[in-house]
Amino acid sequence: MVKKRNRITAAMSKTIADSSPLIKKSKLQDISAESSENKIITVPLKKLQANPYQPRIDINIQSLNELISSIEQNGLLQPIVVTKTQENEIRTIIAGHRRFEAFKIMGKKEIKAIVRDGVKEKELAILSLTENMMRENLHPIENAIAMKNILTNNIVESQNKLAEYLGLSKGYISKLMNILKLPISVIKKIKKENYKDVNVLVLLNKLSSETEILAVYEYIKHFPRLEAEKYIKNKLSLEKPKKISPINIKATAIKTTITVETKKLSKAQKEILEQKIDELHQLVNKWN
Repeated sequence: MVKKRNRITAAMSKTIADSSPLIKKSKLQDISAESSENKIITVPLKKLQANPYQPRIDINIQSLNELISSIEQNGLLQPIVVTKTQENEIRTIIAGHRRFEAFKIMGKKEIKAIVRDGVKEKELAILSLTENMMRENLHPIENAIAMKNILTNNIVESQNKLAEYLGLSKGYISKLMNILKLPISVIKKIKKENYKDVNVLVLLNKLSSETEILAVYEYIKHFPRLEAEKYIKNKLSLEKPKKISPINIKATAIKTTITVETKKLSKAQKEILEQKIDELHQLVNKWN
């Protein structure tokens, strides 16, 4: 039975919420107008800044237009979530970057927001990544870049700890990091074409050259996952140099011929070979 890969999807949100220590601590899932721990205020858009750890590189235009239409028809159904910096009362967005962008496009000057002051840097980074994973699937490249930034800035000390905080497997985090080793041209292409199969991308990274990676990707990008993996694995097996033995044995009904290419042997190996030949001669002489 083929084990399904661990994918970041909306269906994982409950697992993440249940198993992520920082999410439990911050009670992101409990943020609501009725919560006594939170207050809703109206914030000028000019007083808001993006979370520096926001993982989303691009916002899908079609998705954003659909959000704008929804807001026009129904209003803002859920306030954004913000904390604040110490300077000029500028607040950092924890959750709701797409709603913020939608309001800007609509020409709005203010937006309703739930205030969560005192959020630490580690929580800001993890919450932003997790909130995006819950609401709308990020591309694996965006996930990987966000995770790399968290690790590079020593916000979380290791991949193992990051996996624990996010409620993901250590192996999956490792695979995401591996994707970033792909050539830049390949990363740009898979991001533009929204190709998301992590296992296939990891396998592509094992091919020998950028040219080959691009060619194989173009060929398999519409394949089902298992078929794509099989094709790449076949390519990888063909790339491995075949070990050619210096010894060739041919046997017939009346004789056996052993040919040894001595130029491929070291001095020590030649000495061992000579010793074995002497032993074989002695054995044959006994038979006679």
